[in-house]
Amino acid sequence: MTFICGMVEKMDDKEGSRQVLSRLSSLLPRSGKRRAFFLSLALLTVVMAVLMLEYLPRAGRFEVGKPSMETIISSKQFSVVDEESTDRAREVERQRIRGYFIDRGAQAEALSSLGAFFNKAEELSAGGESLDEKVGALARFGPRVDTGTIQDILTSSADDYRVLYGTSAELLTLSMSGAVAYDNIEEVRENIQSSAENLYLEPWIKKSAAILAVAYLKPNTTYSFAMIDRDMATAADRVQPIYVNYKIGQKIVDKGEIITPLTLTALDQAGSLSPVATYQQLLGIGLLLIALYVGVLMFFNRFRPELAGNWRVVAMICLVFLVFCLLCRLFAVFADENLMWGYLIPLAVVGLILAVLLDHMVALFMVAMGGIITGLMVKGNFYLMVTAILGGIAAIILVTHFQQRERLFRVGAGLSISIALVSMITASLIKDFHFVVVAGGLGLANGVLSMLLALGSFPLLEKISGITTPMHLLELASPSHALMKELITKAPGTYSHSVIVGNIADAAARETGADPLLARVGSYYHDIGKLKRSTFFVENQPPGFNGHQNIKPNLSALIITAHVREGVEIAREYNIPQEVIDIIAQHHGTSLVRYFYARALEESTGEGSVSESRFRYPGEKPRSKEAAIVMLADAIEAAAKALYKPTPVKLEQLSQSLIKERLDDGQLSASQLTLDDLEKIGQTFVRILSAMYHERVEYPALGRAVI
Repeated sequence: MTFICGMVEKMDDKEGSRQVLSRLSSLLPRSGKRRAFFLSLALLTVVMAVLMLEYLPRAGRFEVGKPSMETIISSKQFSVVDEESTDRAREVERQRIRGYFIDRGAQAEALSSLGAFFNKAEELSAGGESLDEKVGALARFGPRVDTGTIQDILTSSADDYRVLYGTSAELLTLSMSGAVAYDNIEEVRENIQSSAENLYLEPWIKKSAAILAVAYLKPNTTYSFAMIDRDMATAADRVQPIYVNYKIGQKIVDKGEIITPLTLTALDQAGSLSPVATYQQLLGIGLLLIALYVGVLMFFNRFRPELAGNWRVVAMICLVFLVFCLLCRLFAVFADENLMWGYLIPLAVVGLILAVLLDHMVALFMVAMGGIITGLMVKGNFYLMVTAILGGIAAIILVTHFQQRERLFRVGAGLSISIALVSMITASLIKDFHFVVVAGGLGLANGVLSMLLALGSFPLLEKISGITTPMHLLELASPSHALMKELITKAPGTYSHSVIVGNIADAAARETGADPLLARVGSYYHDIGKLKRSTFFVENQPPGFNGHQNIKPNLSALIITAHVREGVEIAREYNIPQEVIDIIAQHHGTSLVRYFYARALEESTGEGSVSESRFRYPGEKPRSKEAAIVMLADAIEAAAKALYKPTPVKLEQLSQSLIKERLDDGQLSASQLTLDDLEKIGQTFVRILSAMYHERVEYPALGRAVI
């Protein structure tokens, strides 16, 4: 809302705009410096809020076993240990070492004996002997097993028999897969009992399976278990951890992908579990932003105090920087999923706009501030930050006060190529050739985007800041402008005079370091007040007509001097920039209307009855070089027309006398022109006017051709 206030201040051609302006202005402090401070503080608050929300510590963004809600791209190069793969590799090494000590035939023999025992039990179950005889026969066949277990085996159903056999074989296989030595066999037997108790089977089956597995358990190595375990641990420790390497721009996890322990570790290492791990670091970012803000205030107060007190200019700077920060945040979000989006961050638009509207030093300083903000937005990605900063610097270097559209397009092309080259250089440091090519294309797009944003925003930013761009001045200088069309139609003599004054003022401005385009446009519009009563000015009077012939000299002076005030009013109606309006208001200063003052003196009845102040322009003295040059060019052009057979000598005398007259009258006291400037202006006037009023060759009449 504060920016809209500045935008509508110059849109006062309608009553509604004035009412809106009044309401919005009431929300801001009255002092210009206070308004500027208020606007800059509002910008700081918005930027800080954007960064704080991004870096605020958050818990539970990712959990093992759950799908990821976002795609995360690595912003730095790092390595993490793959614990699962490392453990598997170490277990493989442990098994390899254990294989040297274990007799795999012992396990086969034990399982074979267990199978023979169950085959015998099946054979006895099918026989016709009594149960006691069967129990005795089976007890004598195998190892020592209690009669209760044997009886349960012989009386079990076919299904229970198969379950019992499978469970016993599984327990035996599991126990003998490791080392069974003389010094740990009892521990293995206890483990068999514990494993059986954890099975979801009938109690008698679990008990019988454990008894049988223990009964057929036998040592499978002649070495001690302590020695084997020590050698296995030593071999496993020699296995190096397995690392997974992540490069800048590599995808860590995709949206919807299940989070694994390795993924969670990588996200933690990349700083993506929480952008800032602690509130202490969050406080550090806040303090950094405050420090940058204080630095900006000190820079403008020391090096650009005239800008620091102009709240409309500050509003324009804040708006440009705010739009950049929001675009930077947008592309930073996309860069989290794909690093290439970061090459579209348009920091160049800040340098481009501020270099055109203000100056290169302010633009460079704000680009440096924008580079730091970019670094924070992209979470410390050095390459993207460098690309953005160099793009902004390239925009500043390439920008000049262009006065042709072709020059503007050349700047845009150069900017796009520069950003593309920088993007390719930084991309080559982190990715493959394909990525480098894509980064170059995005760099070209960045330059085009920055130029389009700048061109589209210039009209709005001009209204907000009150600054006039060369492009706007060129539009005003065109004869197709509505006010120029009206001047050509209603006051053609004034238009012709203004064009000549514009040529003279342009040349003089170039010699004195003033703005030649502003001087030319100011000359074109300096007499637009004559549209009100064009026939009262000699250049527009038809032959034989003199509007001042039958009126008093003081009334004639009022009509003549009123064209300054009326010109200012017309200029405001057509939204002419303030710089041109100042030239209109100051091009006569407070000088004397000599012709009608002299007539008044001639017609006066007594000495002292004519007040000189009534015959002076009620304007203000020129306060800029351009306004002073237009004043002098206007006077010299009008006076040169009255010379009889003007020669360079006459023109030089006329130029010197007019400049001296304005100087002695105090009209140039606030114009910033030096005596050396006045000397150059006088010489330029003589050179231009001599070329305009040079002697013509008299063409002889042609007689009848001789055949």
